[in-house]
Amino acid sequence: MSLMNVELILLVALPSLIAVLMYFSNNFNRRARNSIAVTGAGIELFLVLSLFILNFEAVKNSNFFLQYTLGYTDTPFVINLAMDNLSLLFSLIVTAVIFFIVIFSTQYIKEKENTYFSLFFLVLASIQGSILTADLFTLYLFIEAITIFTTPLISFEKTKETTRAAMQYLFYGITGGVFYFISMILIYFNLGTLKMAAVAESFALISTPMQLTIIIFFLLALIIKLGIFPIHFWLPRAHSACPAPISALLSGVLLKVYLYIFMRLFWTMIAFDFLVELHLSAFVLDLALVSSLIGHVFALQADDLKKMLAYSSIGHIGMILAVLLLNSEAAFYGGLLHIIAHMMMKSGLFLSSGFLLQTTLSHHIDDLRGIGHKNRLVFISFIVICLGTIGMPPLIGFVSKWYVLLAFLKARHFFGAFVVAAGSLIALVYYLRYISHAYETVKEEGKTIREEFLSLKGFFHSANTMKSIIYIFTILIIVFGLGFKIFEMPVNTAIFELLNPAKYIELVLGG
Repeated sequence: MSLMNVELILLVALPSLIAVLMYFSNNFNRRARNSIAVTGAGIELFLVLSLFILNFEAVKNSNFFLQYTLGYTDTPFVINLAMDNLSLLFSLIVTAVIFFIVIFSTQYIKEKENTYFSLFFLVLASIQGSILTADLFTLYLFIEAITIFTTPLISFEKTKETTRAAMQYLFYGITGGVFYFISMILIYFNLGTLKMAAVAESFALISTPMQLTIIIFFLLALIIKLGIFPIHFWLPRAHSACPAPISALLSGVLLKVYLYIFMRLFWTMIAFDFLVELHLSAFVLDLALVSSLIGHVFALQADDLKKMLAYSSIGHIGMILAVLLLNSEAAFYGGLLHIIAHMMMKSGLFLSSGFLLQTTLSHHIDDLRGIGHKNRLVFISFIVICLGTIGMPPLIGFVSKWYVLLAFLKARHFFGAFVVAAGSLIALVYYLRYISHAYETVKEEGKTIREEFLSLKGFFHSANTMKSIIYIFTILIIVFGLGFKIFEMPVNTAIFELLNPAKYIELVLGG
């Protein structure tokens, strides 16, 4: 057995326990149930934060590493959790954003809350497991768990449209899982181990055709999960069908978790050089850029607000994946910064649009007329976050896009630089289209901004709680845009892990 860092197992066990508690919380009153949900998400955030703060020096010097092993070490079916600077960074940002989404959910979800929160916390547990696991089999279980627990959340509103979206999501999720499973089995038959670190050590021993097969199936699995063109069409349907907080979870958080898994598999476990040698890195990079452009073009045509936001996510995820595949320090810096920025912006956009759409007949652009006058302050927040995603200074979206653009220019990859710029211009057009519709005058008196500010006094009034979360995201997007240097240390130490996988491998195998 290795060093027992129980905190790691707690990060997965705690949400699972809360999920069970929530499932049986039918007899609790609403306030008690909401308190448990917020407290649970708060403790989870506190746990990750305390890991960061207590080990600050180690994190700063790139010496941070925790490990927990459960089971018989010599069998393939051992639960092996490990945390380095890369997984710490992801665990931290994911837990922070989910904490806000949970607070928003307590006021947004008005029925079947026990089922909703039970599934929500199971997804959180699976996400933490995916980030922390150090072996392929456990990762497979967590990825499948994410698919299975998010499916009923997509069809939560039980309409024909949502059920169809959920079934499509389930089908593609499981298909991606099957491809992953094939690679995993091939690795096991060739190397007799599923520990990522052990695979990393001996991947070169596998014959080249077999290496190619393994990598292609892993790539297929992740291209499906990330909604990269040409297997992207399920994503807008699924992300727009579910309640707003779940859209924020899927587009804001979950896609970044799959990007993290991509990094773990193709930098830590299978050295990136293999992708280059097998001529796959350039192909996937170009595919991601084409996917990014197509995402923005489809967003331009979308007449449904939530579908437009989901297509826009395809545009951003394609861009992040492409920049990471440049495999340089500049590229990782831009990519990781944009992962953080997009996580905040897209969560903020789905939550604010969810709040605004409560009073409309549908999500169709024609039904948004005058919505900007009803909740002016929330709508201003929505506009600010839109500007962030377009890349307007001084917001965090501008900073991260700027570094992504610089990375493409440094690598002399001009098609990539063109896609970043074109994506921003197209985004400007499609966001303006919705904003102008929302501001079309409808003969109806809304509150003035001053009245809205004064009405915020009662924070625990449900609408005010939701508004406050939207304002928090907006403020963070502005503040982090001006003070993005706060991310410099955690991001740079995460880059160190990506560029020096040998350290992680040695520590996992040594433990």
